[in-house]
Amino acid sequence: MLLASSYLEAFGEYGIGSNGFSTSASSLWNIGFGEINPTSLIAPGGSLTDTLSVVANILLANSAQVILSFLYLYYNNIFTCELLNQEWTSYTQKRKSLRVTDPAGAQCSTYFLQLPYTYAMPLMAFSGLLHWLVSQSIFLAQVNYYDEQGENNDRYVISTCGYSCIAIVLALVVGSLLVVGSWVNSFRRYPGNIPLATTGSAAISAACHPPKDDVDAAFKEVQYGEIGRLDGFRHCTFTSHEVSTPISGELYL
Repeated sequence: MLLASSYLEAFGEYGIGSNGFSTSASSLWNIGFGEINPTSLIAPGGSLTDTLSVVANILLANSAQVILSFLYLYYNNIFTCELLNQEWTSYTQKRKSLRVTDPAGAQCSTYFLQLPYTYAMPLMAFSGLLHWLVSQSIFLAQVNYYDEQGENNDRYVISTCGYSCIAIVLALVVGSLLVVGSWVNSFRRYPGNIPLATTGSAAISAACHPPKDDVDAAFKEVQYGEIGRLDGFRHCTFTSHEVSTPISGELYL
């Protein structure tokens, strides 16, 4: 997406420069932010009365919005996996209740927006700002031709797409901030020494074999750690009983 925006920005500045206009920052700002300008129009695609041409330009102007929607889901999934692992490993540090959709006993409910508000709100704000900036970067434009007497000539009314270089630059800046932010966040280290599971049901199941006398552990506050030996092997699990820190180098079942 950033590469496509960079290409569009370069194409836009080249088109403006080829028309004999300055491509300095002040000149690009004077051309307008999200405004139709004769110097920043993509080559006309056909008459306004040509339905196919109008639809093609509408799709071109809004294609980036679809890509941004998928990128929001992509980053939402990245942060969800990272935060799942963070909460998963936090059970090695202290006793906590389980987070479920329909809580009972000591359990707590899931997040309203799937992510904690400290992640969900900034991500939604960045997404909304990017959608708006992209809508100002490339947009549907109707071009009307007037004769020397100032009368509109309907035969030469066409539809095309306009672009705003300043809006493209700002979209690139905001998009880059989101990429860098997610990259920096990925360097956070998880606490504890529990194997990461994310959404892997097999790994989650392997860590959930409490002692037989630990009845209804799911409805209590639990912690992950070593509970002793089972069939001759040290055993780690989620349990409401007391646990100890696993010993590095030992074989666990």
